[in-house]
Amino acid sequence: MDDNLLSKYIGVFGNLHRNVNPKMGRAPHKPVLLLALLDQIERGLIPDNIIVLTQDLVAAFSWYWDILVPEGTWVNKIANPFRFMVQDGFWELVKNGIPVSTQSLGNNPTIRQLTIEVDGACLAPDLWELLQDRMALQTLRTHMLRHYFNVGLVEIQTQIPANPIDYEVEKLKAEAQSQFRPHKVREESDETGYFMRHALFPRVIRDLYRNACAVCGISPQAEDSRGLIDAAHIMPFGLYHNDDPRNGIALCKNHHWGFDAGWYSITNDYHILVSPKLRHNDQYIITGVPLLLPQDHLLAPALSALSWHRKSRFIK
Repeated sequence: MDDNLLSKYIGVFGNLHRNVNPKMGRAPHKPVLLLALLDQIERGLIPDNIIVLTQDLVAAFSWYWDILVPEGTWVNKIANPFRFMVQDGFWELVKNGIPVSTQSLGNNPTIRQLTIEVDGACLAPDLWELLQDRMALQTLRTHMLRHYFNVGLVEIQTQIPANPIDYEVEKLKAEAQSQFRPHKVREESDETGYFMRHALFPRVIRDLYRNACAVCGISPQAEDSRGLIDAAHIMPFGLYHNDDPRNGIALCKNHHWGFDAGWYSITNDYHILVSPKLRHNDQYIITGVPLLLPQDHLLAPALSALSWHRKSRFIK
């Protein structure tokens, strides 16, 4: 470990450019993002010097945020520090290997905008090299926790989930046991939550249905984890932006296509309802066959979503 280099970045990380609010003081977003980044590097989830806005990074950011930032103060928003960290001299946004002008991103970018307009952020080469040293990484983390939040590393480590993304998956399942709301979800009201729900929707649905098609039960999967099972929205995402797990169902690609086309639907007691207009369907789907449901029936498809599908998609 290069002690001079470590000393340099202790100074840099301890003097981040941050917005000031007269009532709440300096914004915590940049320190929280850097803590999440160190977490992801240590876990081996960022193997190269390109920091991408992945669901894992957002989950880690949200986890640190919930623990370190008092509720009811600042807004959990990862896009702003991701864009404005360029002010601190060690962070550069790139697209196709070319630096991106931050002016083109505006002053209040969204996660979606950043994932489209940039590939990610590159760290200064000497910082990236330094962060490959576990002791240096721990020293920087300890310094930021104490400097910005007045807490110690041991205090934080006792609250760290084994994997923040698994924690987010279970949290989404728990949230889904409240009243189902079929109306359109607004991205602007909860950008981070919106991003996480949409990013994790396929994983949650496949997990609930044990990675098997709810209609035919097949569960083929290749060694590289590719499979034929889709996480299908019952009420289309393009219309309702609803990633509640109860608006989802695991279907093989054949039955996903047929469901979207209205060739069949599902009754309120979770049996298959085949369109009378469908011909030569004996090998494809059979009326009256029960749907394979999640073990937790509270996470079964919402009846209002199934009713929408029968009225709006099913070919009568």
